[in-house]
Amino acid sequence: MRRIFVVLAVLITAFLAGCASPNIVSSVTVFHSLNGSESNKTYMIEATPEQANNLEFNSYVTLLNQELQRHGFAMVSKDPGLKVTLRYGTSQTVASTLEPAPYFGFYGRHGYGGYSGWQTAVDTFYMHQMEVSINQAADGKNIYSVRTRLLSSSPELSLSMDYLIESAFQNFPGKNGMTETVSLPPHPQ
Repeated sequence: MRRIFVVLAVLITAFLAGCASPNIVSSVTVFHSLNGSESNKTYMIEATPEQANNLEFNSYVTLLNQELQRHGFAMVSKDPGLKVTLRYGTSQTVASTLEPAPYFGFYGRHGYGGYSGWQTAVDTFYMHQMEVSINQAADGKNIYSVRTRLLSSSPELSLSMDYLIESAFQNFPGKNGMTETVSLPPHPQ
């Protein structure tokens, strides 16, 4: 039930934000124990066996590396202080809305404001999601976790991944335990 409310809230937020501007709107949830005094900011990205030789994963890792390095982290090939994981996916969501039904009279549809009631419109949306976790290499303690979600009319995750990663680190490290809405302008093609 909670998941339905979260999806509904994201749908409403995305709809309202879409009406106001052409920006890409993401929902970002952060949990962390960072205090700003972390000294060893070297990291390696851990890939699952399915991700190991995956070109899509490698493309997303490039985007993630850019964001981490922008925040003072340094990627190393051995003996990192931190281990980073990246998970992502897409789920399909169907939303229905009520809208005025046009009036059809003897001469066809009347476009001058005649409505016969309400009709249900059903649309398919795609919830693109991404999660990054940062753990201490020495003891495996999780020190940072961020989840981003955005709603799209396209099933292609690759079109949204740069927005998901950028929104995840927009307000780094973010407020612990909070969910925020991040709005980013569209990137030039």
